Amino acid sequence: MRITTTTMAQFDVFVNPLTSLRRAYPFVVAMQSDFTVNGTEQLVAPIVSNEYEPSGVRRIMPVVAVQGSEHIVLVPRLTVMRTRDLIQKVSSIAAARTELLAAIDYLFFGV
Repeated sequence: MRITTTTMAQFDVFVNPLTSLRRAYPFVVAMQSDFTVNGTEQLVAPIVSNEYEPSGVRRIMPVVAVQGSEHIVLVPRLTVMRTRDLIQKVSSIAAARTELLAAIDYLFFGV
């Protein structure tokens, strides 16, 4: 399903616009608050297949459902992308808000 959008909300999931990285990181998730979306850049976290076996704390890399399959949000690999490049929205993982915020808290504050 292809949904093209010019607006986004926190925890919206997009096809990774960087085609050279799409095989490893098929999706990215918008991590910024909806209040900061009007900028030219968006803080995102890459999303990988659940087959990815990270060495690290699962608490900081929550498991979420994207397009009917389990995936892992790599919160420690937060990066910035141009907002205008995030055009192919595929879903939202807002239902995992508690786990995503806990991962951010753990990453930045150790709690």
